Order: sequence, then structure tokens, then C-alpha cells
Amino acid sequence: MYFLLSNPWLPIIIFLVILLLPSMIVITSQQNVRLIETFGKFSSVRQAGLSFKLPWPIQSATSNFSMRVREIGEDVGVKSSDNAFVVVPIRVQFAVKEGGAQDAFYRLDDPETQIRSYVVNQVRATASSMTFDDLFKSRDAFETDVEQTLAARMGEFGFKIENVLVDDPQPSTELREAFDRVIAAQRLKDAATNEGEALRIKSVAAANAEGESLRIKGEAYAKFRNIIAEGNAEALKKFTATTGLTDKDALDFFTSVNEMEAVTTAAEAGGNIVFVAGNTKSGVEHALLGAMAQIKQNEG
Repeated sequence: MYFLLSNPWLPIIIFLVILLLPSMIVITSQQNVRLIETFGKFSSVRQAGLSFKLPWPIQSATSNFSMRVREIGEDVGVKSSDNAFVVVPIRVQFAVKEGGAQDAFYRLDDPETQIRSYVVNQVRATASSMTFDDLFKSRDAFETDVEQTLAARMGEFGFKIENVLVDDPQPSTELREAFDRVIAAQRLKDAATNEGEALRIKSVAAANAEGESLRIKGEAYAKFRNIIAEGNAEALKKFTATTGLTDKDALDFFTSVNEMEAVTTAAEAGGNIVFVAGNTKSGVEHALLGAMAQIKQNEG
């Protein structure tokens, strides 16, 4: 005790210990690590909690280096194989892999920028072989290609890819307007086709109805004529049987009766109808005489 009290270096040693003690304490936050450097060279990794190191300038500790899962987003403009320009929104979740803190901290100065570069290159390479329609159907292809490329490349730098998320591609304003016009034109075409088909069906139905109507009328007219013929034949048969006249005489008699009925009907029209008998036996002269007589009768 006396030695310690009488040692002139003791106060200096105590002062140095108090001065250097803060630089010997390493406090690491949860979900973080701190890297220990000895004279500027990496020597160890300290996990979350309290630990100690040699005082500065022998050893130094880096700031907290996050081990949490981080996410970066990028809207990548691409051109499809059929020259359509779209924007593909993509999100990448990544973290430092187990045992990769040294590489992740020292080998990449800005890991997020590096990951963005790989994402953009890979998405454009994948999209260049797809058509516009394929871009909307191939989200899984984007995710798989980007994840495989990033996992291989970023694994060398101590990072692991947790997930790759691709949203629906967004076409440019011009392409969207053109696409809307194509849809509108297709709908107009479909509407015109449907209207034409409706008119065709209506016309076919009308023609079928008209044909059916004519068929029914023809059958009715034929039946009517058949009934008339049968009636005339029966009347002619009875007439010749009871009078003893020939068939020709009977026909002449029936014709005369029809002519008289025609004259009566003409007279009822107030003289506006001229009736010329078509069965005159004396030729045209008799027909003209009959017409003149009819006119005089109407004038009287």
C-alpha cells in the first residue's frame, strides 16, 4: 500500500486508464454488429451486447452495421421485343448473410446502389426477349431471374436475397391510349358483327315467314281453284244431263251469264267502265258494236 501511495506514476496510470476506458468498451445494438480493427486491419466481429477491446489507437470499432432485412425499390423502364415501352416496378429485400459481415462491410461501399444496378440490368435483359403481352404474364419469370442473378452476385459480397417482388408493368401514356383505342375498335367490330348477325337472322326469319305464307296461300288458292273446278264440272254435268245440250253449248251459256253479270256491275259504276265482250261470235265488229251500245245505254 505504501508502495502504491509512494509511486509517482500511479496518478498518471489511473488517469490514463480513466482516459482510455471509454475506448475499450464496445456496445453493440440489437440486430447489429460492430467490426473490430487492429491498427486498421479487421480482426473480429462483435455481436449485440457489451464487449471489450484494446484501447485506441491499438484497436477501434466501426459503427453499428445493420443485420436487418432491408428493401430497395426501383421502377425499371424496359422495351419489349415488339417495341413496347413499359415500366416494371420491382422491390428487392436483402440482408447480410450469416458470417458475411466482413465482406458486406468492406467489399461494397454502397450495397444498395450495386443491387439497383444488377436489378436494372437483369430486368431489361429479361424483358427484351418478351412481347408486351408476355410482360403481364411473366411476373414469376422476372422474380426468378432477378433473384437468381442477385443471389449469385451479391452472395460474393456477404449479402443474401430474401425476396424479389415484381408488380404489374405500367405501360407509357401513349401505349395505354393506343391500347385503349385497340380495345374500343375491337368492341365496335364485335358490336357491328353482332348487329349484322342479328339482321341476317331477322332477314332469314322474315324470308322463311314469307315463304311459309306464300306456300299456305298457294295451297289455299289451289284448293279454292280445285273446288271451283269441281263445282263447275258438277254444274256442267247436271246442266247437260237435264237440258240435252252439248258441253260447248253449256259453256257458251255460262259465259253469257258471266257477261251479263259483268254488264250489270259496269252499269252500277256510273258509266266509267267500258265492257267489251270477249266471246263475240262475229268478230271485232260485233265487239265494237256491243261497246257502243253499252256507252249509249250509260249516257241515257
